[in-house]
Amino acid sequence: MTDKHYSHHSINRSSERIMMPEIPIEKFIKACNDVVKDNIAYVPPYGSGGALYLRPLLFGSGPRIGLQPSDEYTFLILVIPVGDYYKGGLAKPVSGIIVDDYDRAAPKGVGAAKVAGNYAADLVPNMEAKKKGYPICLYADAATHSLVEEFSTSNFIGIDNTNNKYVTPKSDSVLPSITNKSLKTIASEECGMVVEEREVKIEELENFDEVVACGTAVVVTPVGSLTRFDVKTGEEMVKYEFTQDVGETTRRLYDTVRGIQNGELEDKYGWNFKVE
Repeated sequence: MTDKHYSHHSINRSSERIMMPEIPIEKFIKACNDVVKDNIAYVPPYGSGGALYLRPLLFGSGPRIGLQPSDEYTFLILVIPVGDYYKGGLAKPVSGIIVDDYDRAAPKGVGAAKVAGNYAADLVPNMEAKKKGYPICLYADAATHSLVEEFSTSNFIGIDNTNNKYVTPKSDSVLPSITNKSLKTIASEECGMVVEEREVKIEELENFDEVVACGTAVVVTPVGSLTRFDVKTGEEMVKYEFTQDVGETTRRLYDTVRGIQNGELEDKYGWNFKVE
């Protein structure tokens, strides 16, 4: 399954969870092709580090207000030129906070589907975290608050250089990331790392040399520290610290993804798609 097919699979998988119709793959790929071609003037120039971000959107547009599937749906793709998602980007690791007074997604809910509600849940905690000086939030599982789940808008990756491991959480409440999927392939095939997708206890954070937030918009953002506060007193309970510079493994993963995207490295996995 190539990246373009995975993106198509992702929106249909999410649509199925909330009873929306499937989008035929031919229509999906043609829409992506045409919207890029129509907005070619907004593609950031080569060497700028930017990208043209595509956001497929499907919503019910029929005349219904009750809680039931719509009888009409509208499919569109938004595009916007983007730079680094977090200030500093790959050049400087960001400081994160472990969120305990809010949950991102309920067990057996829609956390694994790309729906608006998953992002809405992060708005208040994200703004509160930024006021404290933390530009990114890490959420624990809603049931026990003992397992790592996901960053605000990005998957979690822990790098254990000592044991040559790439670790990412396995949870039914986490949205599968196409970027994480690509990075896992690179980590295994290009870097010879052991890739583990499993439950990750919060206490395990102390074992990681590098921590990364990954997603379509961010690609990878290195995280320099994660701090946990007592919900009642507001006192700092623990601070997990990782490399304060861009880690060697993080840099290699990022450079490989960007090299393939920019045509500088061989696209041996068939991830790129030529706009015609």
